[in-house]
Amino acid sequence: MKLLKVLVPISFSIASLTTIASDVSPEIKTAVASKERAETDRVRDEHRKPAEILSLMGLKPGMKVADLTSGGGYYTDIISRVVGKNGQVIAHNPPFVVNRFAGFFTDEEKGWPAKFKTEQWKSNVVKNLDELDTINLGVGVDAAIMVLFYHDTVWQGVNREMMNRRIFNALKPGGVYMIIDHSAKAGTGTNDVNSLHRIDKQVVIDEITNVGFKLDVDSRLLSHPEDKRDYIFTRDVQTKRDRTDRMVLKFVKPAN
Repeated sequence: MKLLKVLVPISFSIASLTTIASDVSPEIKTAVASKERAETDRVRDEHRKPAEILSLMGLKPGMKVADLTSGGGYYTDIISRVVGKNGQVIAHNPPFVVNRFAGFFTDEEKGWPAKFKTEQWKSNVVKNLDELDTINLGVGVDAAIMVLFYHDTVWQGVNREMMNRRIFNALKPGGVYMIIDHSAKAGTGTNDVNSLHRIDKQVVIDEITNVGFKLDVDSRLLSHPEDKRDYIFTRDVQTKRDRTDRMVLKFVKPAN
């Protein structure tokens, strides 16, 4: 029987590269440390641990990666810097997100369109606005990542089986599907997806493995044991932002 690898939390600060785990590649370290990244993104690095997350995902130069429900592009921007000119990032946002935050997605100076005008994004980032359950990512994708949105697909009525199958089919054999989300109390299923914006980890594992993925890593990298999983993350954005107890799940499409 294959044992799941479990990672322990690692302290990280943008102040020094030496605080990033030693096994993180130079390309990822350099991308995270880039001063060209928005300061509003950089200040979140301490608790989001992007270097460790992307290292766990196996991100390397030349890869084709889908950033699902990418929002403002926090991960898109870092991934773009790592995969380089020979790689590609699919920056995806579904119509719900685009309509909900219409100003950001139409603002040519400060919003999403402005990011696509930067030299970095013009080099290897493409846009995708498909619904998640009918998403077309093409084929030959090396990795896909969804951050803090899987729970939203439940109350939004997304056909998650179809969504996960489409992602499975887009990935190469051996491709990685990463899920990060706010953890609900064990055994609560999908009861809290709307009220607390949390989901039971086992639901995510069951749904994704049911379409053929194998769970490779169940990491405690973003674990916060002090979180009793009984509040919504927006209750106190300033003091609790990025400090909910979060699942970090790495799934792999079997090679055969």
